[in-house]
Amino acid sequence: RGDVARMILYMAVRYEGDDGFADLEPNERVGNGSAPYMGKLSVLKAWNEADPPSAFEERRNEVIYDTYQHNRNPFIDHPEWVEAIW
Repeated sequence: RGDVARMILYMAVRYEGDDGFADLEPNERVGNGSAPYMGKLSVLKAWNEADPPSAFEERRNEVIYDTYQHNRNPFIDHPEWVEAIW
């Protein structure tokens, strides 16, 4: 669950709505119609806290950085940033 939470939270900081993409922002609403919200923030934060990054997740982040996108998911490197931001 923590893996999924960190993926969704990465998408939230990556897609801020100022580059032609939708502003993806986690919130506390479950049913949000057609608005591009994603994820209940309190649940994502709990999942991040309960399930810290595994060696597999850290390695995947490294491979994505080294081989493909040359960017990282900061919440894998620093899961404590979730609380600092939200």
